[in-house]
Amino acid sequence: MPIPLIVGVAAAAAGIYGAVKGVRGAIDHSNAKDINTDARSMVKSACETVEDQRKLTNSILEDYGQRKLRAFNGVIADFIETFERLKNVELSQSPELDKLAAGDFSNRTLSGLRQNYQALKDAGLGVGAGLGGGAALAFGAYNGTMLLATASTGTAISSLGGVAATNATLAWLGGGSLVAGGYGMAGGVMVLGGIVAGPALAIFGHILGNKGEEALNKARSNMEQARTVCDEAKLTVKKLKAVETVTALANNTFSMVTSQLRRSVTDLKKVIEHEGADFRNYSHESKSVVFRSAKFAQLLKAMIDTPILDHDGSLVLSTEKRVQDVAAVANGQKTFLDPISA
Repeated sequence: MPIPLIVGVAAAAAGIYGAVKGVRGAIDHSNAKDINTDARSMVKSACETVEDQRKLTNSILEDYGQRKLRAFNGVIADFIETFERLKNVELSQSPELDKLAAGDFSNRTLSGLRQNYQALKDAGLGVGAGLGGGAALAFGAYNGTMLLATASTGTAISSLGGVAATNATLAWLGGGSLVAGGYGMAGGVMVLGGIVAGPALAIFGHILGNKGEEALNKARSNMEQARTVCDEAKLTVKKLKAVETVTALANNTFSMVTSQLRRSVTDLKKVIEHEGADFRNYSHESKSVVFRSAKFAQLLKAMIDTPILDHDGSLVLSTEKRVQDVAAVANGQKTFLDPISA
């Protein structure tokens, strides 16, 4: 009676095979769960790192914008009022100012400062006014020409907050969320100068309803996506850190030049008080005071005209060198300031 024995052995083998497969399926499900947990943890950590750096970058840009506004309502307004009291000023007598391209200071730099200050007042940002978060961010990121666009009448046609709201990078920097393509940050879209870091926390597919092997394959696919998110997050953080570094340099340089201009304006007021307003009657030392005040006003205008970000929200690569040059001229380490390239 060999046949029943063979059937019995086959049935036992099938049972063992089924049991092994069941165990393997359970192991695959367990491994899939572990992989998915690791993938989620990686993405969560990457998103938190981006968010932390976003807050730092946003903060330094806002601080820079507030510093610019304080300068306009303070030392720049004071300089304009004091310098305009002078008569018969001939700045071309200063070789140092000629190298700064300040021979046309009265026609260009002073006029530009006046226009920017007037545009700020037209936007309701005169003395005593403050900047909201989006406006401060935009004022820190952009230069005077980009930010204070004016019509032929001289009336400001773009609000500071509006500029921030319409720029994807500034909207994300200021708010931490951005709707793009139908997805928000929870859906995995983070935009910075064209970099898309995602998908984010919601990337992972269901595994519970899948068979063990299918679940494991899905989890491995999720892990690959998580690695991609982490790589893109690292790139985003790198770009954010670069913006933060350049903005911090600009902020410190702007503060230093502002202090130098403030001291120069104080000295200029003393000259006017003791020697009158006619530049032709000034002593050599008094003319040097006029030259210095014009020099630092010129440098401050150069800073105002130097943007941190371009229209697309990317870091302007030439800005760091430009700011370093302004600092070198202000500290007497350099006498020549290249014109801003178009």
